Amino acid sequence: MKQPNNYKLFFACLILLCSFSAKAQEAKPKLLLELGYHLSNNKIPFVSVYTKSKNERKFIPVANISVKVYLTQEADANLLGAVKTNNEGRGIVTFPPSVQALWDTATQFTIVGITDASKDYRSISIETSAVKAKINIDTVLVDGARNILVTVTKKQGKDWVPAKDIETKITVKRSIGNLSVSDAETYTTDSAGQATVEFKRIGIPGDEKGNITLVAKIEDNEFVGNLSIEKTVPWGSNFINQGIDFNRRTLFATRDKAPWWLLFLAGSIFIGVWTVIIYLVGQIIKIRKLDNA
Repeated sequence: MKQPNNYKLFFACLILLCSFSAKAQEAKPKLLLELGYHLSNNKIPFVSVYTKSKNERKFIPVANISVKVYLTQEADANLLGAVKTNNEGRGIVTFPPSVQALWDTATQFTIVGITDASKDYRSISIETSAVKAKINIDTVLVDGARNILVTVTKKQGKDWVPAKDIETKITVKRSIGNLSVSDAETYTTDSAGQATVEFKRIGIPGDEKGNITLVAKIEDNEFVGNLSIEKTVPWGSNFINQGIDFNRRTLFATRDKAPWWLLFLAGSIFIGVWTVIIYLVGQIIKIRKLDNA
C-alpha cells in the first residue's frame, strides 16, 4: 500500500522541480534585437545591430551579446558575419565578398539576426526585409537659384525604377549636427523618384575654397532601409585664417597665458583676503591674552 504513495511523492517532486525550472527561465530578462540595413554612397552595404533590454519603463543597451547575421536565410553560405555588441549595445556587420553573387541577383531581400544564448539571456532571432535601392544627389539651376535634386531608384527585376513616396532629409554637413538646406525637415520623392529643394543656406561657412558637403539621407524607411549619399559643392563662404596668435596673453588663452593685469588683480585679491584673515586671527589672540590677564 505504501508503493503508490511513493510514486505520488516522486511525481509531485518532479512537477515541482519542473515548475521551478520554468519560473527560473521566465525570470530572465527579455532581450530585444534590432537590425538595420544601410547603404552609404551606393557602395558596400552593411547591417547595424542593436541589443537592448527593458528595465522597468525604459530600455537599456545590452553589451557583449554575440550576434550572427545572415542574408536571406540562416545558412553557412549566407553568413554576413558575426559581431559582439559594444558598451552601447551596438555593432556593425559589413557585407563580405562571399555573398556577392547572391547579392547581385537580389531584388527584395531579408536579413536574419540570431543571438547566442548566455547566462542572462536566451537566444533570439529577428528578420528585417528591404528592397534593393540606390540614392543619388545632383545640383541644378532653376531661374538662377541653386537647387538640389535627389533621385531614389529601386530594383525591379533587372531594371531600376523610380521609388516614390520616400521621405528624404537633405542637409548641409556640419561638425556638430547637420543643417537643413531649406525650411522643411524632410522632402518626399514624386512619381519620378525625385525630390527637388532650393538651397537657402546662402553664405554658410565652408572650407578655404568655399566648399560645403550636401547630404541626402533616408532613415529607417520600411521599404528601402537607410540610404545616404554626399556631394561637395562650392556654395559656401571662404574660410580665411586671420592669423590669430594663440600664444599671446589673452582672456581666452590657457592658464599659463593669462594677461599680466589679470594675474596682478587675482594676486592682489589673494593677498588682501589673507591679510584680513591674519589680522583678525591676531586680534583674537590679543583678546584671549587680555582675558587671561
